[in-house]
Amino acid sequence: MIICHPLKLIFIKTKKVGGTSFEIALSSFCDDTSIITPISPDDEKTRADLGYPGAQNHQHQAWPDGSGTSAGFYNHIPAEEARKLIPQDIWDSYTKVTIWRDPFDAIISRYYWEKADAAGIPFGQFVQRFPGMLTENIQIAPLEGPSAPDVFLRYEHLEEDIAALGIDGLWERFSSLRAKGAFRPKSGTDPATLFARHPDAADIVAKKCAVEIRKFGYTRPGAPAAAAAIPEKPRANDFIFALSAGRTGTAWLAQLLGDNLEINSVHEPMGIEDFGTQMPEIRHMRMFNTYGMNESVRGFWKNKLDSLEAPYAESNHTLGKCGLIEALAGSSIRDRTTVIILRRDLAKQCASYVHRNDFFNITLRWQWYLDMGYRNWIVDPAKFMQLGQVGCAVWYALEMEARYAYYLLTYGQQIKFVAAKLEEAVTPAGATKLLAELGHKGRIFLPEKRNATRDKSGVIEELTAEIRTLLNRVNFDPIAAAAAYIKSGRRLDAQAMSRAAA
Repeated sequence: MIICHPLKLIFIKTKKVGGTSFEIALSSFCDDTSIITPISPDDEKTRADLGYPGAQNHQHQAWPDGSGTSAGFYNHIPAEEARKLIPQDIWDSYTKVTIWRDPFDAIISRYYWEKADAAGIPFGQFVQRFPGMLTENIQIAPLEGPSAPDVFLRYEHLEEDIAALGIDGLWERFSSLRAKGAFRPKSGTDPATLFARHPDAADIVAKKCAVEIRKFGYTRPGAPAAAAAIPEKPRANDFIFALSAGRTGTAWLAQLLGDNLEINSVHEPMGIEDFGTQMPEIRHMRMFNTYGMNESVRGFWKNKLDSLEAPYAESNHTLGKCGLIEALAGSSIRDRTTVIILRRDLAKQCASYVHRNDFFNITLRWQWYLDMGYRNWIVDPAKFMQLGQVGCAVWYALEMEARYAYYLLTYGQQIKFVAAKLEEAVTPAGATKLLAELGHKGRIFLPEKRNATRDKSGVIEELTAEIRTLLNRVNFDPIAAAAAYIKSGRRLDAQAMSRAAA
């Protein structure tokens, strides 16, 4: 693990992903106050030979604000544990980075790293005996929630993903290293070969790693055979929508897409004739969240989707709360559509709602957000009801986080989702990465902030701190909540039969 103060970057180190080489390269950018955890003696020697800083400050820390701590940071420390040791302002303002790898490939690397082959343990038996190894990385770097990293560098696309960080020289230094290599034989150990011999092992990986497989688009080795024989055409981005809670930069996103992709990019169609055809009415929002995809809601989506002309983008956050994903899944434009899941720091997001009194008037909740009185929800609102507007805001934000997870779990293999966080997207590196996932190459144009809340009194800062404390106490896991909701047999597009919490 590294906390690099000059880059304002925190590296959360997962296993069998090239993390040690990345650490060595990243340490070259650290100053004498940065935190660097120890690695093996041989790897420390490599780092020293290159003249890079070695292990330092992992037991005693002097933070940039002058404060000091005696926290114990260590190699592969889970993000949740690290977050509790790092000052809140640093955790919130620094970019948290980790590396992720196809689990079908990673477990093979782990098999040879543990020398299970030399011990005479067949690969399939190894996977059956040690299934916990498949979930170690998600415990170190959760995919969702307050401890989740901001950036997941994909092991299979490290050059482009590291370049998107915008750190000059990092890729060159990383690519010249080969820490912890040479344990895996060069032939006969590819996923297609090994899993063809051990199909039961592939079943275990597919089950244990289902969430990350959906999130990153990994596929089971060798399946489907027909798809492997015919090169798949790149998915078109003729239509782009946002799945968001609002107050997350959706107006800014519309400008970013329009300026850089040079397409018709709409924030919210607010013309008089748009309500009921392009913009959902209050009745559509209330019906969907009470009855699901009933005839009226389906009619709205038919009118809207049939009227769109490609290329087209819309960042209207109300759409994702009244059937956008369900409508796209059954539409003719599904394979031409990308949905951007746009997030923001949850405490700041909730403070914005409360400061604007967004939950004071019930009609605002019905038109723009969600209401605790709806029959169909994933997060039980009961424990938030006594907290007034703050409770409404926090429940709504967590409900939306659970809905993002629900849609990824339910529709992740049908619809292309791209995740973005506002704090990252507004930077040149973050915007470049987001636009690259939409097929854009070349120079980018960053718009000015839109609809930003301005407050010089410090009230919002105090409110944000209070809400952050509340969120930390809740310790919410959106993936677990969504998975439990699905397991209970409930769906957002169907009428709830009961109000039991998921």
